[in-house]
Amino acid sequence: MKTLQIAYRNICRNKRRSLMTVLAIAVSSASVLLFGGNISSIIYTLQTGYVRTSGHIHIYKEGYSKYGATNPSAYGMEDYGNITRIVDSDPVVKPQLRLVMPFLAFQGIAGNFTADTSQSFFGMGIVPSLFEKLMTWDQYHLKVTKDEVATGLKDEDLSGGVIGYGMAERLNLCGDLQLADCAVPPARKEPADSAPAEDFSALTRDDFPPQASGKAAATARLDLLAATSGGAPNVVSVNLRKAMKMGSKAFNEGLIIMNLDLAQKLISGRGTKKVTGLMVQLNRTDNTELVRRRLQQILPQNTYEVKTFGEVRPMYGQTISMFLTIFGFMALIMGVIVLFTTINTMSMSVMERISEIGTARALGLRRSAIIKQFVGEGFLLGTFGATLGVAAALAVSFVINVMEITWTPPDYANPVLLSIHMFLQPLFLPCCWLGLIAVATLSSVIPARNAARMAIVDALRHN
Repeated sequence: MKTLQIAYRNICRNKRRSLMTVLAIAVSSASVLLFGGNISSIIYTLQTGYVRTSGHIHIYKEGYSKYGATNPSAYGMEDYGNITRIVDSDPVVKPQLRLVMPFLAFQGIAGNFTADTSQSFFGMGIVPSLFEKLMTWDQYHLKVTKDEVATGLKDEDLSGGVIGYGMAERLNLCGDLQLADCAVPPARKEPADSAPAEDFSALTRDDFPPQASGKAAATARLDLLAATSGGAPNVVSVNLRKAMKMGSKAFNEGLIIMNLDLAQKLISGRGTKKVTGLMVQLNRTDNTELVRRRLQQILPQNTYEVKTFGEVRPMYGQTISMFLTIFGFMALIMGVIVLFTTINTMSMSVMERISEIGTARALGLRRSAIIKQFVGEGFLLGTFGATLGVAAALAVSFVINVMEITWTPPDYANPVLLSIHMFLQPLFLPCCWLGLIAVATLSSVIPARNAARMAIVDALRHN
């Protein structure tokens, strides 16, 4: 303790130089914490988005991940009800489980023949009540966007659907869905001898008449054409309840979410009802690997495959790797700045106190005591600077989070909040604080060793 007291007095000798050193360390500390907090926020926001739309784990029929895209009918799940009961009733999985939802992914052509427009689309058949619960997962208590995102679909609304905002613009549904900021395409002038567009909506009237719940009135209608599991073309009508801005630009311009029953009618026709797979959402992401191993044990061997959301969405892992690399490079630069700033300050302090060092050594002070004294000064400079940087980073992050600034990430359709969260990873802040203190302390070792190795006679006659 006495060594630190002496070290504190020594750094107060030249207050201006010590203050500049402390500020340099503080700026480095605040920069690392703010940048790391923003990266942490981006990573956990990305994870929250994936888990809210696709859960933590997917269960498919064996071989789907390799061959399902080219032959989805052969790799559809028929006994998904039985698999759901197995997952729900397992004593190991159940405490970690939030929900299990069957889903059906498919592609087709959507036509709005009142406006003579059509385009290809991605379809997702879901159970509305389970999907709404899926979208409310929030382990990290993040406010991802200013607006709450909800489909508004109901289980009893068998013909209801939700369309992407960009797709609504392309199909000229802005007026029907009452979209205020929707771009209306200009009216097209058809040649006088042009043939009328083929309208396949009449094909839905015999087998699959449109259904709507008592309370939900259709505001717009699309006719969907897709191939059934047997390869035959099939058509159903979907009554659109709203248009919403989806996560990615591709989904925003081509995704339709609908009731699972309607999707099965389109893809299965009168055949066996199948789904693409099951989404399993857990209470906490930390338990993903535990539940995955357990599911691989309890499900029939060589019949089903279990994939985590990181495997289903490989971009998640690639994004994390990219941001961690950038953060590591930036932290290295800040560490080098702290290193050379502290070395410069301590070297100047040694040069100013050569006579003092010689006197102390002549009075019997050991070399180790000289080293401890200068290392203590470096430790205090690092502690003051890192602590000041932490305080500044906390203040800046609070202001930014309160302001709710938004930005639009690459390939996103809707803006997300620019936020800084330094406590999502519990060890992040203390590790950065201790790391900068360690760099400043170690930086003072070289000047301290030079001071301790001085010849006593040369030091005494320096002036």
